Amino acid sequence: MSLAPYSVNKVTERTGSIMKDLITERTPLVIAAEINTIRHQTGKILLAGAIEIGRRLKEVKDLLPHGEWGKWLKESVSYSQRTADRLMQLCEEYGPKLLVSPESDGNPNSSLVTNLTYTQALILLGIPEEERDEFIAEQDVESMTKLELQQAVKDREQAIQEKKDLQKDLNLKSSEIAQLTTQAKSLEKQVKDYKSKYSAEQEKVTIKQRELEAAKEEIPSASKIAELEKKLKTAETKSSLMTADAQFTIHRDNMIKAYDELLKMLTGLDRTDLEMKEKYRETASKIVENMAKTLKVWPPVIKTNLSFNTTNS
Repeated sequence: MSLAPYSVNKVTERTGSIMKDLITERTPLVIAAEINTIRHQTGKILLAGAIEIGRRLKEVKDLLPHGEWGKWLKESVSYSQRTADRLMQLCEEYGPKLLVSPESDGNPNSSLVTNLTYTQALILLGIPEEERDEFIAEQDVESMTKLELQQAVKDREQAIQEKKDLQKDLNLKSSEIAQLTTQAKSLEKQVKDYKSKYSAEQEKVTIKQRELEAAKEEIPSASKIAELEKKLKTAETKSSLMTADAQFTIHRDNMIKAYDELLKMLTGLDRTDLEMKEKYRETASKIVENMAKTLKVWPPVIKTNLSFNTTNS
């Protein structure tokens, strides 16, 4: 294989033809156009030569014994390992689209990379091969300066990273939503269970009340009535305790959930606004301290200004 379409003679002929077609009047604008044309063609020649060198470096690397590659580069062609790797990468990435094979009738593969210069080709190595043609077409790489192309590649990498970060945040939020949904379902189940228990206890109370009424209608003995009233009172007390237990559990879980959400909020502020985080933390701490002090003496002792005279008149 060879780089016939990019030989020096053909490029020179092409450049000469372009020069003949240019306006004959020699103006700075015309001369600048000629210089830019020659510079672009020179860049393409340099890329073609780099690919041919890379192809030969790959060839000789396969022929050399293990461990002789670095020495051969230094002594034979004065290349560093990094330079050789870059030239071989250029051959691997661009060679198949620029090299001409005997079966191709002297025409390189159709691709947007055929118009690249050496510098442009090096910069575009940072873009995966399967996405390179699309990037070249979208960005109009041919008309870009080196700095503009480097910035475009950098912007692309930044956009990809931002997309990854956004997806990561989205996954995190989805996980948090799923966790909150699970907690809500768990609380809903607890409430349902306590309601069921409460209904069962209420049913027991109703049954006891009916038994008591039936016993009264039968005019039972005073001891029987007292026994039934005691059972009814016990059932009512148990029902009341079950209700209190259910309410306490719900309030406790809500407090724990609110406390967890507060910690998450403070953690988020710790990364964005330390002053606001500290303000909210101190406020929350005071609220918790006041609540703890109140709970220690709850319910409060009722004070009165009344005094009693215990001395006999």
